[in-house]
Amino acid sequence: MKRIAIINFTGFRGNWGCQATSIELVKFISGCFPEGEALDFDFVPLLPTSHVDVQYDGELDKVYAAFSDVAAQTDRAASSLDYLERACKERYGFWADIVAQADLVVFQAEGTMGMGANFTRGPRLMLLPFVAKHAWRCKVVSLNQSFYSHEEQIRKNAAEAFGSFDFSAFREGASVALARQSGVTNAAYVPDVAFLSPKAAPPVALNEGEYFAVSGSALKDPRRYELIMNQAEQIRDATGLKPLLALSRDYKMTARAFFKWKRGSYAQVPASARYAQVTGLFARCQFLLSGRYHMSILSAAAGTPNIILTGNSFKNEGLVSLLGATRPVHGFADTETIVDEAISVSQNLDAERTALRTQVEKIRAVLGQAQQHIARIVAGETPEPFVDDLPTYDLQPQILERYYAYGRGKADKKSRALPGKRLGRDKPMTAILEPLLDGLENDAEQTLRTLSQMGAADSAFHEALKTRAQSLPQLGALKL
Repeated sequence: MKRIAIINFTGFRGNWGCQATSIELVKFISGCFPEGEALDFDFVPLLPTSHVDVQYDGELDKVYAAFSDVAAQTDRAASSLDYLERACKERYGFWADIVAQADLVVFQAEGTMGMGANFTRGPRLMLLPFVAKHAWRCKVVSLNQSFYSHEEQIRKNAAEAFGSFDFSAFREGASVALARQSGVTNAAYVPDVAFLSPKAAPPVALNEGEYFAVSGSALKDPRRYELIMNQAEQIRDATGLKPLLALSRDYKMTARAFFKWKRGSYAQVPASARYAQVTGLFARCQFLLSGRYHMSILSAAAGTPNIILTGNSFKNEGLVSLLGATRPVHGFADTETIVDEAISVSQNLDAERTALRTQVEKIRAVLGQAQQHIARIVAGETPEPFVDDLPTYDLQPQILERYYAYGRGKADKKSRALPGKRLGRDKPMTAILEPLLDGLENDAEQTLRTLSQMGAADSAFHEALKTRAQSLPQLGALKL
């Protein structure tokens, strides 16, 4: 049996994008091990700020210097690593013990770099995987990463950490470009595993071709809801299509639609839906209007074109490049162009879908190559540097300046924390069984393989599979 610790696992959040990138990561990693290998996964959450973090805010210079000493193996490396290990154990408690025993540590920071320069948003993000690699001699691979910060010191710290891992991959072109500019010479380009999302049966009935999907944005512009919904109304009037609201967090937008739009004039994805069900709904829509990074990925996985709005970092620009799209990222106020593009997509839907599916197949092929590459690392080999054939993104200074402006002032805000270490709960593998089962419909081979590997490692998971097999004939292939 092999133990795998996923650091910053976000699959238990209500956010569909977090669910997709985390659950699909479990399936992806299971494919890096031999088919009959029993796999025990531990899910280390992204911890909230605690009093320990506030304490280390007063020692930031010492923390940064310690990372640099260990990365460069200076004559202070041993004492600096001891200091970082003590900080890690103090902050992570029992999670540190779990990670130290792992046969493979998988790090996914998603979009958590960038906003501010305190301990929580800076070096603590890298602390656990860095200590795991250097103090506990674990194999560490990093996937699903954005690389973005308006703080030079955070970029330097992140580059030192990523540069020391066994494999460090970044999920879209802009992050790859900035990582390499910042000194991560081993930065690989591997798209977000959410591109592997299967299409599950939708939780609500939609007539195919009658809807277009609408989501929000992570950029906190005070007018974003008003402008996005105005665009949705104009698109509805111009095309005759109804909006499908796909909102897991934008509650103000949900409320605005409830009070402003007539019942029957739109549909909404239920908050209880799982990510593969959302992908299934997107497959029934003509296109998606969204500034949400993962919503655009789920739409692409469904074969549904995107009109992409700005987000809170340059990752949407990187995503547009990755998708090979000719449409740029739009500002919220770019209504006339957005509506024109929606009309054009609707009128040329077959060509749009064909081009998108072709690019998504290339993306999935790169993910398959990365899976084989990591499998060799897991097996103890030292493979040649990873090579991809994805579009290179030209990271222009004005793009950086625009997004840096959004984050300015964040570093001046003091950390706030409730009492205690705030470690969260260790959840069992059975907690992700239902979203895994959604893959039986559209991704049966990899789903069954993952279920089998997890069931072989954990008796509670095995018993849960036996119970679900009574209503799911597809599980009969597991011979429970």
